[in-house]
Amino acid sequence: MSELLNIISLTKVFGKKTVLDDFSLSVLKGEFIAILGPSGCGKSTLLRLICGLEKPERGKIIVENNNIAHLDPKDRNIAMVFQNYALYPHKTVYQNLSLGLQIQNQKKKLLN
Repeated sequence: MSELLNIISLTKVFGKKTVLDDFSLSVLKGEFIAILGPSGCGKSTLLRLICGLEKPERGKIIVENNNIAHLDPKDRNIAMVFQNYALYPHKTVYQNLSLGLQIQNQKKKLLN
């Protein structure tokens, strides 16, 4: 199988605190992973870096052989689902999760 995501030597610093230091990870297409660790270890920062909500000090974020580390979030075609489903609390879980497909006008991909 080919790599879907390849993170190479990713480093992120906030002030004087290094949150991720030379972090690397490979995820194959079809592979399912979990990122675990204590509070403050960099799990959310890693996800924010992959989505483009944070910029790394150094390293590469490669998705399907394209380095996306320099791209804006809107150009990455990546989404993050939060632990608390209530991005929009007046909507159902389904409505919250399907919002991205609706925005991209891909309603055919929605499950009913």
